[in-house]
Amino acid sequence: MKKVSNMFREFSMKHIDGYSKLPLWQKDLFDATYKKHLSVMQEKERIKYTENCIKKIEGEISAVKVYFDNGDYYIYLLENRWEKVA
Repeated sequence: MKKVSNMFREFSMKHIDGYSKLPLWQKDLFDATYKKHLSVMQEKERIKYTENCIKKIEGEISAVKVYFDNGDYYIYLLENRWEKVA
């Protein structure tokens, strides 16, 4: 049985396309980076990036691509960094 570091996240994110396909290390990368990413936003801006607004997540070799309903797309990188792509 695989170890799940954040069981609540497993349940809350299972409706998001691609999340369940990520290996554990990418889920951990997403979790930590997403939390940090939201923490630097103003509350008004943060509403556009809640979990309900995540359209799809894709794992890459050393990153995670996160697509939002508003058309924005970010690459979550190692060391909890991110880059806006669109």
